[in-house]
Amino acid sequence: MSSPGAAPRLAHGTWARRAHHLGEAGVGGLSPAAVTWFGPARYEPGRPGSEATVQALSGLMEVHGRDAGAPRRLGLEVASVAAGLLAVQGSLAAAIAGLRSSPVPAVHTSVLQAALVLLSHYIVVATGLPDAVPGPPLPAPGPPFASAGGQWFEIETLDAGAWTEFWTALGAGHVDLGRAWTQFLWRYERAACSLPAGLHEATACRSLADLEGVAAQAGVSLVPLREYAGVLSEPGREAAFPAVRALAGPSPARAVATAGGLPLAGIAVVEATSRIQGPLAGMLLRMLGAEVTRVQPPDGDYGRAARTLHRGKAAVALDLGRRSGRDDLVDLVAGADVFLHNWRPGKAAEWGVEPADLVTRRPGLVYAALSGWGERPPTGGPVGTDFLVQAYAGVGQGLHPAGDPPVPSRMVLSDLFGGIVAAEGILAGLYRRERTGQAQVVGSSLLAGAMAAQAHVLDGLAAGAEDGRRGGRPAWGLLDRPVPTADGDLMVRAGDDESFARLCRACGLDRARTSERQIYVRLREGVAADMERELVGAGVDAAAVCGDLATLPADPRVADLFEPVAGGGVAPRSPWGFT
Repeated sequence: MSSPGAAPRLAHGTWARRAHHLGEAGVGGLSPAAVTWFGPARYEPGRPGSEATVQALSGLMEVHGRDAGAPRRLGLEVASVAAGLLAVQGSLAAAIAGLRSSPVPAVHTSVLQAALVLLSHYIVVATGLPDAVPGPPLPAPGPPFASAGGQWFEIETLDAGAWTEFWTALGAGHVDLGRAWTQFLWRYERAACSLPAGLHEATACRSLADLEGVAAQAGVSLVPLREYAGVLSEPGREAAFPAVRALAGPSPARAVATAGGLPLAGIAVVEATSRIQGPLAGMLLRMLGAEVTRVQPPDGDYGRAARTLHRGKAAVALDLGRRSGRDDLVDLVAGADVFLHNWRPGKAAEWGVEPADLVTRRPGLVYAALSGWGERPPTGGPVGTDFLVQAYAGVGQGLHPAGDPPVPSRMVLSDLFGGIVAAEGILAGLYRRERTGQAQVVGSSLLAGAMAAQAHVLDGLAAGAEDGRRGGRPAWGLLDRPVPTADGDLMVRAGDDESFARLCRACGLDRARTSERQIYVRLREGVAADMERELVGAGVDAAAVCGDLATLPADPRVADLFEPVAGGGVAPRSPWGFT
C-alpha cells in the first residue's frame, strides 16, 4: 500500500512535469499552485487524505463500479493527476493576468474538487435528469468483447444501421438489436452498459482477424485492447502534451483586463464543439473568467447532460453546413481571443475556417483544434471516441489489478482528461500570445488526455521504477478496495507502519498480532458512516463511499462544492480559488 501522503506528491509531481514541458515550449516562470486534499478549511486541520478516500467520498468509485453493481476503486490516480493538471492551469491563468497588468493571484485547488470536475456531467444526470437514460439493463455485460483467441476489443459506431449490419453478419440477428443499440448508445451518459449474452457469444467463436474484417465491411470501428508493453514500444509519449505553435501574422491589440476579476476576465472565447472534450475545455476557461460564446447547431446539442458543461456560456445558433452560417462564425471569431472546435479531421479545411483563414480578421487569435487521435491515428482510421482511445492507450491495464480483465472504465476518462489537457494548451497559447503578440495554433486530442492520465505509470515503467505497481497494474491488498459494511461501503488507507498501528488501535486490535484479514472482518461488522467518524477521530484516513451521486447535494462532506444548473440538478463549482 502506498503512503497516505502519496497523492499530494503525485499532484505536485504532475504540476512539475507539465511546468517543465511548458518551460521548454516557451512558457516559463509559473508559480506553483497550492494543492490540498479537500480544499481550504473544509475539514479539521491535519485530517489525513488519499487518492482512495477522495475517490470514495466524491462518487468516483460509484460511477466506475456501476457495471459491477458495487463501488470499485480506479487503479489510476485520476483525481490526483487531475488536481495537478488543474493546478497548472490556475498557475497559467495567474501568469496571463500578470502579463495583462493585473495583480498575479495566488492559486489553490484540491484533489476533491478535481474529482468532482471529472464527475460533472454524471452528477447533473443523477441530480437533475434521473429519467434521462431509457430502459432497464439487459442480462450480460456491455463491451469490450472477446474473440475466439481471448483477445479483448472495443467497438464503436454512431450509426444504428452499421450496428445492425455488424451483428447480423456475425449471426446475432436473433438478438433484440434495437434494444441493445439503445443501451450501447447511452453508455456515455449512464457510465454503464449491459447487452444481450448473444452478442458476446457471437464474437467468442470468431478470430480477431475475422471480426476486424466484418467490422470494416459494416463500417464499425474496432480497436483491440493494448497492454502497456505495446504502448511503450512506440515513440510518442509526448502525445500527453498539447501542441502549441506560433502562426505569423499582425500583432493584436492587448486584451483588456478587468480589474478585480478572475484571471481571464476580458478574454473572449468562441467555442464550436460537441460531446464532452470541447465543452469541458470551454467550461474550464469560463471558470477562470473568460467570456465564452458557444456555437450550437439549430437543432441543439448532443446529449441532454451537455448543459452542465455549457452553463454560464452565451449561445449562438448557426448552421455551419451553410455558407451564411460559416460567414457568421468568421464574424463572431473576429471579436474573440480564442476559437476552439472539435470537428472531424478535414472539416475546417472544407469549410474554409482554418487558422490562416481567421488570423487576417483576428490578429493574435489562439486557434485550438481538438480531435480524437491528434497526429497519431491507429491503422485503419477508427473513429476517435473515448472507449476506443482508452483501448488503444492501454488505460485498462492501469485501472485494474492483476487477476481482473484489463478493460477500459465505463467513465469517459479520455474525454474528461482530453478536455482538461485542451484547456492547458489554450492557456499556454494565450500566455505565448501575450508575450509575443503572435497568433497561436493549439492541437490536442482524446489520446493526449488518456496519456496524461497515466503518464506517471508509463514513466515509472519506462524507468523501471514502479511505485506500488506490478507491470503497470496496481498491487492491492485486502484493505486497498472498498470494504462492504453492515450499511454502506468504507474505504480506509493505512500505508505505513504508523498509520496501520493507528488503524489497529481504532479497531481495538493488537498491532503485533493483527493481520489485514482481521481488520477487514472487524470493519465489515460496522456501519460505514459511523466507522468514518470513529476512524478519522483516531487519525486514520477513512471515508464512507458515496453510493449514489444523487445524494451528494445533501452530503455535508461535499454539499458546499456545488452550484445549481438551469433546468434542475447541480454541478461542481469552480475548482480554483484565487487570493
